This record gives sequence, C-alpha cells and structure tokens, in this order.
Amino acid sequence: MKNGSSDGDIENFYALFPEPALAEDLITLLEDYRINSRLKAEYPVLGVQISEMNVHTVSKRPPLDELANDKQRAVELIAQQLIAGTTKEQVPENLQSTLDLALSICQPLSALHADVHKTARAAAELYILIDDHFQGPYHKMSPFSAPLDQSQVNQNIGNFGRTARKISEKLNSEVDKSHPDADKNGNDFSVPSDDAISELLRSLYKEKGIKPKAVESRIDALEPNKVQAYLSELETSITAENGLQSERDTYLYPEWGSDINDYRLNWSRIRERILEGGTAEFYLDTIQKYAGQIKIIRREFQMLRPEGVVKLRGQFDGDDIDLDATVQYFIDKRLRLSPSERNYVRTEKRTRDIAVAFLVDMSGSTVGSTILCEKEALVLMSEALKELGDAFAIYGFSGYGRDNVVFFLIKDFEDPYDQRVQSKISTMTNKQSTRIAPAIRHTTTKLRRREERTRMLILLSDGKPLDRDYYGNYAIEDTRMALKEAQGYGVKSFCITVDREAAEYLPRMYANSRWVVIDDVLKLPDKITRIYKRFTT
Repeated sequence: MKNGSSDGDIENFYALFPEPALAEDLITLLEDYRINSRLKAEYPVLGVQISEMNVHTVSKRPPLDELANDKQRAVELIAQQLIAGTTKEQVPENLQSTLDLALSICQPLSALHADVHKTARAAAELYILIDDHFQGPYHKMSPFSAPLDQSQVNQNIGNFGRTARKISEKLNSEVDKSHPDADKNGNDFSVPSDDAISELLRSLYKEKGIKPKAVESRIDALEPNKVQAYLSELETSITAENGLQSERDTYLYPEWGSDINDYRLNWSRIRERILEGGTAEFYLDTIQKYAGQIKIIRREFQMLRPEGVVKLRGQFDGDDIDLDATVQYFIDKRLRLSPSERNYVRTEKRTRDIAVAFLVDMSGSTVGSTILCEKEALVLMSEALKELGDAFAIYGFSGYGRDNVVFFLIKDFEDPYDQRVQSKISTMTNKQSTRIAPAIRHTTTKLRRREERTRMLILLSDGKPLDRDYYGNYAIEDTRMALKEAQGYGVKSFCITVDREAAEYLPRMYANSRWVVIDDVLKLPDKITRIYKRFTT
C-alpha cells in the first residue's frame, strides 16, 4: 500500500485477520479498482483503452468450476466485476446476492476523494461479508495484471490537476495586481476554477493530442498578463466556430444566437454529476428552525391530497345508471325532444398527476445568504411534497464555458426522499458561472420522459445568466428561448428570482413562463411552498 504506509504496517494489517491471504487479496484488488477509477477520471483518453485491456484480462481468467470452493469463487467474481465491470461467466445464483452487496461496499472507492485508508476499511468490511457467508480455506488467487502506474502516466503525459493549479495561480496573481471586478465590457470577471481548467486540458488532450506537460512548459515561460490570452487561444483551438463533438456520458444542446437569429447546433455540453453527500446537519438545523412552519405546511398539503375516487355524472358510458339523467331522458322522449345520451355515472380515481423538477442556481454569485435560503426552501418543499405525494426531482447547475455546464443530480424522480438526499441538499454550495439555458433544456428533456399529465419546472436563481462569453442580451434571449421550448413540449415553468434589479430584463427573459421576484432572499423559504400550492391547485 502507498500513501505513507510502510511494508511493516501493511503486513501487520493482514495479520489482524484469521486468513491473511484473503485480506491481502482484498486489499490488492480494491486498490487496483481505486487507482484505475482515478486514472479513468483523470485521463479520459485512456479510459476506453483501460476498459478494453481489463475486459481482455478477465477473459483469460480460470473457469469458476476449477476453483476450490465458493469463498474462492466469490473473491474471483468480485475482482472481475471491479476490474472489468463484467464477469467471464454467469454468476451462480447462490453467489449473486453476496456479489451485489460486495459491489455496493466497494463503490465509494471510485470517488475522487477516496484514499488508501478507505480501501482498508472497505477491505475489512468485505472480509467480514465473505467470511460470514462462505466456509472453507482460502488460498491466494492468481494475480491480475498490475494497474497502470500513476508516476509513469505523469512522466509521459503530465498531470492535469497540477497544470490547472499553475494556470489558476498565474491568473489569480494577475487579477490581484489589476482590477478584480470587471472586464472591458463592464461584465464581472472571475478566474475559472481548477476543475474548469482541468476539463479544458482534458479536452485539449483528447481532441488535439496536446499534453498537459506541454501546456505547463508554455505557462512557465509566459508572463502572468499573457496567461488569460493563452487560455483563450487553447479554448478557441478546440471550439472554434463549430459545434461541440459528441462525448461519452454528456449531452449536447443547441443555443439560440440572437446575433444570427438562429440556433447554433450542439453548442453547449451538459456534464451530469451526482452531488456527493456529507452530513445532514444543515437539513436537521432547518427542520428545527422551521418546525412550526413545517407543521402548518404539512397540514395544508394534506388537504390537497386526492380523496381516492370521484363519481362523474352525465357520462356517455360508465359503471352505473345516472337515475336523474335517465328520468330526464324519458321525459324528453315523451315530449318528443331530442334526449341526451349522457345517462351513466363513471367512477374514476382522483389523482393529482403532477411531476415537478426544481432547478437550482448554484453559481458563484449565490454565495452567502442566497444559497442558504435556496437550500432551506428545498427542505421545506421536499417535506411538503413528501406529504402530498407529487413526483419531484431536485437538480442544480453551474459550470464554466459552453463545454462545461455541470448539472448536479441531487434527487432524481425515482430516488426516495431519504437521508442521502437530505445530506446532498445540506452540502450544496455555490460553484462557478450561470449558464441557465442548457440546464433548462436538460431538465425539460427529463420532464418530457415523465408520464404525468402536468409537468413543471421551477427555477430558483439569483438573477441574470452570466458565463464566459455569455452575458447581456445574448444570454437573456437564449434563456427566453429555452423556456419557450419547454412550453412547446407541454412543460409549465415558474421562475423565482431574488435579484432586486430584475425588473429591466425579467419580463423579456421569462416571457414564456410565470415568474416572481422575491425582494428579500430571507423570504424565499416562506414563499416557495405558497407559490407551489397556488400554482398546482
């Protein structure tokens, strides 16, 4: 094991277990999985090659029936699934549940922040799982291929994170010396985050073959005041005036160009990210802070619940005869009038049939009370909707540049509103820029897949869209068109903003949506449940 653990430490760790060989194999395969996951995330261009190599490796593994017992088979199957995402043979029925549980234990090791200590904890948990389920002695498994060596990759290609930090440091040093607040057009200027620069470097390597170590050498030779221009050149070299190229596990959307009065196709890229949860401390504090209000909200929303079934009279067909209508039928016939055919009563289930997606602005401008009140509002709404039973989802958005609009999955429609979601809401924080339109289009795509009769998008934002080369009238018109597209697909939208100076642009930007300005962000949690109740009844 690396990260400062000596050979003696790891040997002592193995010795803690009755079967050190099993502990050693588990540590080895989990570390391979963690390192391979990190390499795939850090070097996208190598990801496909790594996966292909791993699938080939698994195809050469020995058959399960050649292994001594189910304990050996379980470890072999876990290793194959972690390394290649598949198994060479069909999983025996008696091993399937153990394999599923083992994979859920291992999954957190694929996260960016996972380290060797998490590997050790997961290995210990996995050891107990296997030891509890299977008898028989364990013998060391035949080794898989060694994982790629991070130091060799860094030496040959460079390090995306380190290069991104160098660029960021030079940009910040120049901003500190000059005017930190505005560019020549009077628009807010902010240095892109290390993550945004790192994404740009990955795109350069993938699409142009430019290695981060080559960029780093160039940056080292540049004066700080030249770095911003060089960064723009790099971005232009991969975007130019063309649409973006398709990329695995991302989503491309058009952008309305008011300058050309037409759409620019494949012009923005959504990158979905599952927001990592932490503690649910913020959620618990909010529940306590608004305890009285939540009790009132729950009571009010209980009154909105469907009553079960409703009888619809005067129908062409149905379950029962409508006696009043039937009497009138014979009266009309006797009077030689044209009698109505609506002589039946039909019993129908009464449901609200609503799906709502909350889209939350997580841009850098929401820092402070805005993001806190957005989160409090989400907690109150979630508690209310849990009571009401409406299908709902919670998404966030931020990013930097048209190639890097990050769409955070906080709660999807299929997800239960549980502690995991509550912890994700608690850890929401402000990120980067505000490119609203692509996030609206992506949310609309998700809502279009829903079967509910009423589909709604509720946008929480602190004001104007603002991103790299995306501001003013151009950004406002693109947002207006995204909401118009949603309307065309039958998705109703409601936009809530806390920008006190919004009157000049909101009527135009939200022309195809219902909207409201809340002049005091502290009122947001109190207002949002009332707005939702009024809008859906």
